[in-house]
Amino acid sequence: MKEVIILTPGPFLKRDYERFGIELLKKNFLIKILDITAWINPRLWQEYSNKVYKCEEYIAITSENSFLNSISQISSPIILDRLAINNKTNWMRKILRKKKSLFVYSNLNLVPESKRNILQLFKILFIDLANPIKLLNKVNEKLQKIKFNLMKSESDVFIAAGVSGSKSAKIKNRILAHSMDYDIYLSLKNKKKSDLRPYAVFLEDNMTQDSDYSIVNILPPVNESQYFPTLIKFLKKFEVDTGLKVKFAIHPKSSKDFSNLLKDFDCHKGNTAEIVKDSTLVLLHASTSVSYAILFNKPTLFLTSYELNKSWLGSRIDNLAGVVSSKLINMTSSINDTFKLNSFLNIDKEKYKNYIDQYLKMPNSSEIPLWEIFTKYISENFKK
Repeated sequence: MKEVIILTPGPFLKRDYERFGIELLKKNFLIKILDITAWINPRLWQEYSNKVYKCEEYIAITSENSFLNSISQISSPIILDRLAINNKTNWMRKILRKKKSLFVYSNLNLVPESKRNILQLFKILFIDLANPIKLLNKVNEKLQKIKFNLMKSESDVFIAAGVSGSKSAKIKNRILAHSMDYDIYLSLKNKKKSDLRPYAVFLEDNMTQDSDYSIVNILPPVNESQYFPTLIKFLKKFEVDTGLKVKFAIHPKSSKDFSNLLKDFDCHKGNTAEIVKDSTLVLLHASTSVSYAILFNKPTLFLTSYELNKSWLGSRIDNLAGVVSSKLINMTSSINDTFKLNSFLNIDKEKYKNYIDQYLKMPNSSEIPLWEIFTKYISENFKK
């Protein structure tokens, strides 16, 4: 059996085991999961080391030697490369290339990219020039991306989960598929709707302490003392005006204890797709779980604030609301307004369909699990 090595972008959780379809892949491949968090990001490892899912395929990489030992006995593996681009990860890629590896790249969490105006670009340039260390880090990041692109091979494979991602990838071998979220949608779409009282869902972004920020070396957009009082005040007002109770869909990577902070709300973790499926309205900032709202044809209402508008996330919220043609409310300035539920329930079906095609599923791709599509493509095109 061919060997598949999964290079994880962060701490490997039980959720990742399911989303990577490990049980399915094990039927056709020998699997190794290399989690490099302890080596690349020790601070993040300290936070998540007791939460990682240590299945039999899992290996924690703690150093260069640890990595070299983990691949010493392999030859011509298939590499599912989900790593960030930096000095260490490019070194790993170089070593794996020497093993005659078949690299498989993907962007299975596509979202619309916000476009910065000239004023925003000048502001970023000014900040960079005022901080030489930060500027040098950005130059190094650019150089590493160039190096990464130079290392690519004509035999590499790209999993296309949407037209937008497919356009940006200059790889000839393509697996026409869909996002990991679409897999979850497929598993739920025919389930009977619950008989619960109508409710709204708020998609929590792990706004103040997301591990993903640490991986890509950026700061959270807001701090806790600014963010939560504004959000909670707004949502309570929203509940009173619309008559809809709000359920909190807590980010699956969140390590925060919300029991006191959100004691007035019904909180859920690990079943975001299910509660979106049966909801009346979805509230969010810029969560990638907007995909569930779009797939299940749920109206969306985007929320921002004075603090969020000033952050790097502000333009992303504005852009995402525009892409799906949904309403955008500033939680700070609108707190004295009266919210009427009917004004939030319209859906632009054409925009939703376009979002699915661009970011969630390649048009005319198979309606079967993502890793079945992957397995079929590899077995048909790389038999040796």
